[in-house]
Amino acid sequence: MEKLRAKELAVFSFDLDGTLVSQGFADCVWLRGVPEAYAAKQGLSFEQAFEFVKSRYDRVGEERVEWYKIDYWLREFGLEGEVTREELFRRCEGEVRIYEEAEEVLRVLKEAGFELVVCSNAPTEFVEFQIRGIKKFFSHTFSATSDFGAVKKSNGFYERVCEILGVEPQAVVHTGDHWVFDFLNPRKIGMNSFFLERSRSKGRSGERREVRSGRKEEEFVLTDLRGVLWALDLENEK
Repeated sequence: MEKLRAKELAVFSFDLDGTLVSQGFADCVWLRGVPEAYAAKQGLSFEQAFEFVKSRYDRVGEERVEWYKIDYWLREFGLEGEVTREELFRRCEGEVRIYEEAEEVLRVLKEAGFELVVCSNAPTEFVEFQIRGIKKFFSHTFSATSDFGAVKKSNGFYERVCEILGVEPQAVVHTGDHWVFDFLNPRKIGMNSFFLERSRSKGRSGERREVRSGRKEEEFVLTDLRGVLWALDLENEK
């Protein structure tokens, strides 16, 4: 794995879902909480409500910023006054799972003097709710959808993050589990980045499978967040 030069770095950035926390909470809100509320309002079975809700999600599509906004969907499904965003979050609170190594890695990086931030595509309310247990480590949370009205973490998203933080891209390391939005895009503006692949046994797209077969990018693939410490020679500071 490629080693990092700690003296040249100032900020470590992390994606949220699949990186710091599991996907379970978001899936619970969108695929269980909303359909359950719609079923109760309309007198439908959960299965009927789920199919309707899912079809509406698909019709809007993830290329539109509305797709990510829970308040938009509560209005669309006529659920305002029936259930609030906060109630849905509380119902799914038990599904928040911070990955076991996340806190120790964040603590070591923080104690080493680095600034830590979250850079996510998830709306701010989802980010803030899920990182409550580790929020003390972060100086900023950035949401592409909430803060910049964008549906993906583009090159421009990372440029704006660097501008807000007042650092050069070369001084930032980003880690996340999307090959394009967490690995390739930050590198295009000069940031350092790692691709997090927690389970190598799961099927990937053809492009990602190529990485597994010996391309140079293999140096930047992690199986958990401890790899960041290894790249900094901080793995013994846990």
